[in-house]
Amino acid sequence: MLNRPQGTSQQRGNHMARVVNTQLLRKIKRHGAGGTLDVSACFNCGNCVAVCPLAEDSTGFPRRMIRMAQVGMEEELLASEDLWRCYACGECTETCPREADPASFMAATRSYATARYDFTGLAGLANRSAVGNLAVFAIFSAVFTLLLASRQQASTPDAPLFNFLPGEWIHNIGVVLFIVVGLSAAFGVFSMFLRFRAEQGRKGVALRFTALPGALVQALIDALLHTRFQICESGEQTPPKPEEPWYKRTWVVHAAVMGGFLAMLVATTLDFLLKPIGSPAAPWYPMRILGAVGGLVCLYGLAFVLARRWRAQEVPWKKSSFSDWFFPLLLAATVLTGLVTEIAVYAPMGTLGHAAFFAHVVLAMDLVALLPLTKFAHVLYRTLALVLFAWRHAPAAETAAANAEA
Repeated sequence: MLNRPQGTSQQRGNHMARVVNTQLLRKIKRHGAGGTLDVSACFNCGNCVAVCPLAEDSTGFPRRMIRMAQVGMEEELLASEDLWRCYACGECTETCPREADPASFMAATRSYATARYDFTGLAGLANRSAVGNLAVFAIFSAVFTLLLASRQQASTPDAPLFNFLPGEWIHNIGVVLFIVVGLSAAFGVFSMFLRFRAEQGRKGVALRFTALPGALVQALIDALLHTRFQICESGEQTPPKPEEPWYKRTWVVHAAVMGGFLAMLVATTLDFLLKPIGSPAAPWYPMRILGAVGGLVCLYGLAFVLARRWRAQEVPWKKSSFSDWFFPLLLAATVLTGLVTEIAVYAPMGTLGHAAFFAHVVLAMDLVALLPLTKFAHVLYRTLALVLFAWRHAPAAETAAANAEA
């Protein structure tokens, strides 16, 4: 094994020479909550694997992930889809005999992976510290504020919102923003995919592209219905905890945030496609209703998320990094200013309505710009991980089905 600070695996004949990153664990620790992450106490007993409801077959996470970090196997760690299949239930940390806190390690490593998949360097800056996160946010906010202010129209306080900020200009900025962010996100996803393919090739795992469509369907079902999240939460808990009402369960809260956000995204997209920008619409216009309901559902989920982080009583919520707070707060601010803007469309609020509209547009653009750089990137990499996991296990599933039929 070659001992170098940085590097990748190299194939030499029939032998694999691994290049390790001796600084890997130290770098991951910088992404941990409060910088207190320490898994040096872990001696790979396997208890975390035994209690994890999602540790199936030979996956062995989180133990295998911790071991990779300890010995500096950076490329293998970044190539593993198992890193993103963890839903942070905290069972591993609750039962770890060495108090190594595997759950916090997995969260910090996902943050580190987000930074490594990004080619701009902004994800690393945003995920390592509160100062970096706020600096990236401030830069984006300043850029969008200046762009919008450059076309801001002089108007009276009771003027329609799209007279105050031209809809066409907002639309043009949005189109450019979506293209740039889409390319950045595609680079990150492709980076993870290439690492996965290379690692599976090194292991001699045959991945058939004919099995990929089925893997995509299965992954989308899992993501939308939170199937694996439900399995994670329904596992045996040690020590046993009283069962929560269904509307407080973690997977329901997460589904509310994600589902509400998707509803708002669909409503906004269809609104741009189906009617002229800034044209009036009745309160019962379907896209208005979908967006408003989606916003309220999203706020419901965010209220539980923020309250649990504030109380810090359960393992997944006891240690929170700045980014753990930043994303839900940014999303909540975006939704709230959006709902105020919706009210201002039908009940003009004067300067307050204009201010809420301006803030909402800036925050919404920030949210899109930060997609591949912050915790929001989970929507990209976790979905891809579900696809890759289903794809990797497709041959085994087909074999099992054939044997069952026989």
